[in-house]
Amino acid sequence: MSAGIGALSEALLTDIIPGVLKFGIESASHILFTAHIYLQFLGEVISPYAILMYSIVYSKIVKNNIKKALAYVLSLPMVLMIFFTDFHPDIDINFRILLIWSAPYFLIASSIMFCTWRDEINVYQRGQKFRVFIVLVPAWLGVFIFNYILRAIDSQTELFRIVPMFFLGAYVFFIGYIFLNGAFGIKVKVEQQYVLDKSIKIMNEGTAILNHTIKNEVSKIKFFFNIAQHSIENKDLEEAKKSIQSVFSAIEGIDNMVDRIRAKTEEIVLKETKFELVSLIEKCVDSTKSIIESKGIEIKTEFKSDNILYGDPILFREVINNILNNAMEAMAVSKGLIYIQIFKMKNGGVSVEITDNGAGIPKNELNRIMEPYFSTKKNIKNHGLGLSFCYNTIRAHDGELSVHSEVGKGTSIIIKLPKSRIIQT
Repeated sequence: MSAGIGALSEALLTDIIPGVLKFGIESASHILFTAHIYLQFLGEVISPYAILMYSIVYSKIVKNNIKKALAYVLSLPMVLMIFFTDFHPDIDINFRILLIWSAPYFLIASSIMFCTWRDEINVYQRGQKFRVFIVLVPAWLGVFIFNYILRAIDSQTELFRIVPMFFLGAYVFFIGYIFLNGAFGIKVKVEQQYVLDKSIKIMNEGTAILNHTIKNEVSKIKFFFNIAQHSIENKDLEEAKKSIQSVFSAIEGIDNMVDRIRAKTEEIVLKETKFELVSLIEKCVDSTKSIIESKGIEIKTEFKSDNILYGDPILFREVINNILNNAMEAMAVSKGLIYIQIFKMKNGGVSVEITDNGAGIPKNELNRIMEPYFSTKKNIKNHGLGLSFCYNTIRAHDGELSVHSEVGKGTSIIIKLPKSRIIQT
């Protein structure tokens, strides 16, 4: 908007005012000329401030209270520029003074955007932040060089007229990314919701989902019974007791699912109640942590929002367990990492993101992974029901589930729940 104000000021001077004078409306031309003076001032002094504040807000590098303080402190040079500008008879901005503070603003903003992209560990968000970086930063650096540096060297230069070419380049990049990746990379990999909803209906055997749950839980039971057996042989009764308690927890999970899934059903039937999201996820992590760590995988959590939700905690827990199990099985690296994040979304909803640095999913398989009975795993015991069950359950909670993956880099599964499901934050 600030760049547009500057362009409007130039258009008033070179095109609009001469057109008005042709009709002999001098009073209107005087008003437009005054508007040109103040619009040019605003366009020149606001742009560096707007760019720096945008990068600070986008990167989330500071807390809200600091962000509000910076909004006021960083605006002070704009006010001071009033005393270094002649407004009559025409505007004459001291670009050398303007460059003293605008140069750090432009360069710091560019550095923040670069570091925000470089330091992002979420595969999907890293790609998105790269696209934002490549569209915006070259455009505003072009403005910085041709409109600020060159005019500080020679105030009469006309090279600032090249600036629109940088905006045109940014626009072409932006349109290209819309077609290739979605606007700024926001493309749902699970495409054609109608097709998915229809394909979900072939999952007409509730027992198939139950078998999948049993498969996951039996793996845990075997693992913990082995620990219990070794602990008893070594007369470590405390460790044996802990392992047996973990077995009972897994059995209870199966028992709950038996009660919940009706035979020969197409739909997920919710039994809704209040539950704490962070607490539920922590229990899922605790129940699988021993197995995950025994495979040399590290699991990290970052909870930026803690919510009390209204939904089905048993089915939601099964969704998280399925995703963690898939992430664990996808690991083919020596230093595996599973990273769980919870964010509050701008629309008031909540987002749960589970990212791994595993093998990733090829593009030709990515659009099919939600289909019932489709599996990327070569084990005959994998029935391909996990993600379709997760998708159906999240849809029953009025939410969205999307998968973003890159071969050799990893996979992110993102669950978004609407504001209507949040009772308290």
